[in-house]
Amino acid sequence: MKFLPIPYFLLILTTSLFAVNDQDIDGVDDAHDLCINTPFDKIVDENGCPYDTAGTKKFTFQIGEDISFNSFSNKTNTLNLFLNYNYKKWDFSLSSTNYNATNINTLIDTEDDLYLTAGYLFQTNKLNTKISVGTKFAFMDDDAIDRDNDYFISTNFDYFISPKQNIFLYYSYTFSGNSDTTDYENFHSFSIGTGYAFTEKWYSALSYNYAQSPYANIRSYKALSWFNYYTLPHDFYISCNYARTLNHSSDYDHLFSFNIGVKF
Repeated sequence: MKFLPIPYFLLILTTSLFAVNDQDIDGVDDAHDLCINTPFDKIVDENGCPYDTAGTKKFTFQIGEDISFNSFSNKTNTLNLFLNYNYKKWDFSLSSTNYNATNINTLIDTEDDLYLTAGYLFQTNKLNTKISVGTKFAFMDDDAIDRDNDYFISTNFDYFISPKQNIFLYYSYTFSGNSDTTDYENFHSFSIGTGYAFTEKWYSALSYNYAQSPYANIRSYKALSWFNYYTLPHDFYISCNYARTLNHSSDYDHLFSFNIGVKF
């Protein structure tokens, strides 16, 4: 969602007549652009920098739900809440999940988790890298399986092939907390894929996802995922994701996620 200080057709005419270079297509000449290669979904100021880094859009709030299923009579629902604060290149987030498993519409399991994460962004002309650390608090109803905190470290790599297409890699390693009855395994996960901005408002991506299980006797999770992000008026956005598992390590073959958020 770019901010164009002049109509797009006029920008094209200006570029052809005066050889203006604008590799990230945000309407600001590279000679005056202080933030080259701004992502497509960022609104920029007269310097070509996202308003987020200029100090006007610091918070993001998002709510959504994940549904995992083979059939809707045997599914899990996860309610997600997410709050993010952005200060310069620092990134802080607080999120919670409420997990419910049902069998023939009967609740058979529930779990609540809280995540705290802090990250720092390193930027070059075509590569964005973010390193994050965080902890997960697991709240269990059963005291016998009450877990200690999980601690994790993660890295995001985002490489821009062109102003509209990127390649991304996410990697995370988790130090699992144990319970009074179970020693959980440390585990890692990663996602790799590519995305494309079809319009100024619509971004779509395909990825391969892998995650180890904290349980020694359960196989790793593998899936293909299709993600879509669409910006709405007044700083709102929606995102949805579909994932298809590639093995039978879990109780479900399909996962669908839908989220709505706002930046302020």
